[in-house]
Amino acid sequence: MKKLLLIVILFVSAYLSFSAISHADNPVIKDNFSADPAALVHDGKAYLYVGHDEASPNGNFFVLKKWSIYSSSDMENWELEGSLPRTAFEWAKNDSAWASQAIERDGKFYWYVTVLNGDSDDPGYSIGVAVSDHPVNGFKDAIGKPLITNKMTKSPESMGAEAWDDIDPTVFIDDDGQAYLYWGNTHLYYAKLKDNMIEIDGEIHQVTIDNMPGTFTEAPWLHKAHGNYYLSFAMNYPEELGYAISDSPTGPWEYKGKLMDALASDSNDKAASNTSHQAFLQFNDEWYFIYHTSALPTGGQYRRSVAIEKFQYNEDGTIDKIIPSASGVTSHSYAIQSFDDKKRYIRHLAGDVRMDPVGSEVLDSKWHLVKGLANDGEEYISFQAEHKPGFYLKRENDEIVLAKHDGTTEFMEEATFKAVPGLGDKEWTSYQSYTDETLYLTVQENYRLGLSTATSEKQRNIATFTVVQADIEGITLNKSSLSLIEGNVTTIQATVKPANVLQNKLVIYSTNPEIVTVSSQNEKEGVSTFTVKGLASGETDIVIETEDGRYTERVKVQVNQKEAVPSELKNVEISTNTKQKQVLVTGELIEGEGKNVTVKVISPNGDLEYIDQALVDDKNHFAFQYTIKSKQNGKYQVSIGATDLSEIYQTSFMYTKKPEQPDNDGKPIKPDDSDKPSNDKGNDEAEKDKDSESQDKDNETNDKHKNDGQQKLPNTATNLFNYMLAGLVMLLVGTFIYISQKRKKV
Repeated sequence: MKKLLLIVILFVSAYLSFSAISHADNPVIKDNFSADPAALVHDGKAYLYVGHDEASPNGNFFVLKKWSIYSSSDMENWELEGSLPRTAFEWAKNDSAWASQAIERDGKFYWYVTVLNGDSDDPGYSIGVAVSDHPVNGFKDAIGKPLITNKMTKSPESMGAEAWDDIDPTVFIDDDGQAYLYWGNTHLYYAKLKDNMIEIDGEIHQVTIDNMPGTFTEAPWLHKAHGNYYLSFAMNYPEELGYAISDSPTGPWEYKGKLMDALASDSNDKAASNTSHQAFLQFNDEWYFIYHTSALPTGGQYRRSVAIEKFQYNEDGTIDKIIPSASGVTSHSYAIQSFDDKKRYIRHLAGDVRMDPVGSEVLDSKWHLVKGLANDGEEYISFQAEHKPGFYLKRENDEIVLAKHDGTTEFMEEATFKAVPGLGDKEWTSYQSYTDETLYLTVQENYRLGLSTATSEKQRNIATFTVVQADIEGITLNKSSLSLIEGNVTTIQATVKPANVLQNKLVIYSTNPEIVTVSSQNEKEGVSTFTVKGLASGETDIVIETEDGRYTERVKVQVNQKEAVPSELKNVEISTNTKQKQVLVTGELIEGEGKNVTVKVISPNGDLEYIDQALVDDKNHFAFQYTIKSKQNGKYQVSIGATDLSEIYQTSFMYTKKPEQPDNDGKPIKPDDSDKPSNDKGNDEAEKDKDSESQDKDNETNDKHKNDGQQKLPNTATNLFNYMLAGLVMLLVGTFIYISQKRKKV
C-alpha cells in the first residue's frame, strides 16, 4: 500500500510539473539548421522558405547548398515539403544559396534568390529568379541569367571584385498591382518590376533611411499593414533589427525603432549569430515575426535556426521591440518559486543563477520547461532560459550555472533533473541531480543556486520549489461593449488566466482619449478594475492587452450626448460689509458644473461698478467677491447670467457709507465696528422682505439695505441726547425746591 501511494504521489508531482509543457516551441525547425527566413500563405497553409546551413561546428564561413521549404497549417507543426538546390541556377557558383523570398502572382510563384555569379566578367553576388506553378515543386530558373548583377550597382570599394552589396532580395506587390524589388548590403536599393515579374522596369534607386541611429547592413523586408508601408532591415554589427515607415512603397522612409536586439551569446561569443534576418507573415488574422537564432545544440554564427514570435501593431502603427523566446507562439514560460522564501524565484542575473525577488523586470526569471535532455521520462525535466534560447541550467560540480547546449551527452545529463515530491512540503517539488541522486537543487546562503544533500529540516525546505506560470494565457472581460452619457463614469473588469500568474499587469488605453479616458483602479487576485469616463459624444475602443502583446481584448464604447437640461439659478445671496466696503455674491447654478456665470453691478448713478465671470464648481456653487469703488450711497443693481439661462437674473442691494463723527479732541472717529455682512435674497424674496420689515429695524447693527436710502443717527448720539434732557429736567426741579425752601424761612 505504501509503495502504491508513493507511485501516486510521484505521478501527481510529475503531472503538476509537466502537464502544461508543450513541445511546439522555438526553434520551429529542429531537424536541420535553417536561416534567412521568408514566408507566404497559400490555400490556408503557411510556407517557410529558408536557407540550409551546413557548416561544421568549427566552420569559419557560410555553407548553403540549397534552400528548404516547410509548411504548416497551424504555425506550430512544420513539415519539410521540398527544396531547391543552388545548382538550379547554372550560371551561379559555390555553396552560395543565401537569403531569398518567394511571392505569388496570377497563379504563379516567383522565387528571388541570392547566389554568387559565376561570370568572370561580372563577378560578385547577384539576384536570380525561379518560377513555378506550385509553392513547393517545379521551380525552374526563369531567365537563365541574373536579374541583378554587380555591374548594375555601385558597390562600396572595400568589398573588392566579388562584392556582396546585391544580396537579400525582398519583393512586394502593391494594391495597384505594381511590384517592387528591394535588396542590398551596406547600400540599400530598389527597382520596379514589370508585370511579368522577371524584368526590371526603369532605373535602380539607392535608398536612405531618415533619422536611423546607426547604419543599414542588410536583410530588407517590405510589407504593408494598417495603411502603412513597413521596411524592416538588419542594422549595425553584430546585427540588430530595425524598421522604418512610409506612406509610399518608394519612401521616404522614417526610422521608427528597433525590432530586436543582437542575439544572445555565451562568454566566448561562439554561440552567437552575428547576423539577423526577419520576415513578416499574416496568417488567420494573426501577425507573426519570423527570424533566426543559434539556439539549437552546436548552433552558432554559421549554424542558425528559424524561430517565430507572435506580435501586434500598436494603435499608432508602431511595433514594440520583440524579444526572442524559447516557448515561441504556442507554449508558456514559467517561474520557479522557493518554498523557504516565497518572495524569491530562480533568476539568471549577469551570468549568476540566484534566488531573488522579482520586480518589474521579469525576463530573467522566466523558464521554458522541457522534458529531460538526457531522459524524456515524465518525471525528468530540463530548464531552458525563456529569453536566452539554447541556454540551460546545468550542474557544474556543486554549482548551478547557465550554459549553452553544446550537444554532448555530458551536457544533457548535467542539465537534467528528476522531479520528486517536495522534501519540505509534498505538495511542492524537489529536483534531484540526474548524475547524483543524493544531491538536490538548493538555495545557498548567498542565494546562489547550487546542489547539496538535504538531511536537516532547513536543508529540505531550501530544496523545495514550485512551478508558477509566468505568462498570461488569456484575458476575460466582464463587458464587450458599453454605452455612456457624457460625463458619466463606469468600470471594466479584466480577469487574467491563470489568476496566480507571475506578472499579471495589463496595459489599457482608449483609441480616442478625447472621447473616453481610462485609468487603473486596482489589481487583485488576477482581476484588474479600470475606471472609464465619457468625455464627448462619439465611438471609440478601449484596448486591454498583456505587456508582451500576445493577448488583446477590445471594448466598443458609445458615448452619447448629454441631454440639455436648462440651468436654474437658486439661493442667490448678497452680503455687504460697509466697514471694509466689500460685497460677496454667492449662489447655485443647477446643472451648471463647469459653466461660467457672469455678474454685473451698476452703481446708483448708472455707472458700471463691476463685471466678472466665475466657474461653477462640481457642487454647482459659484461666488464673487469685490470691493466697492463708487462713493455713491443708494441702491446697486445686480444682474446674473449664464449661457443657458432663459433670462437674466435681477436683484439689488443697498449701500450707505456711514459718516465719520468727531471725538473730544475734534478729530474724526470711525463708525463703530459692529457692521456685519447682510444678505440679499434675490428677486422673489426681496420684495417680501420689504413689506415685512418695519422702519424701526434701521438701527440694527447689520446693514439691512432699504430702498428709501434713509439712515438714523448712531446709537451713541441718541443716548447722549437723552442723558442731557434728563439732566436739564433734574436741574429745573432742584432749583424749584431750593426757591420754595428759601421763601418758607423768610
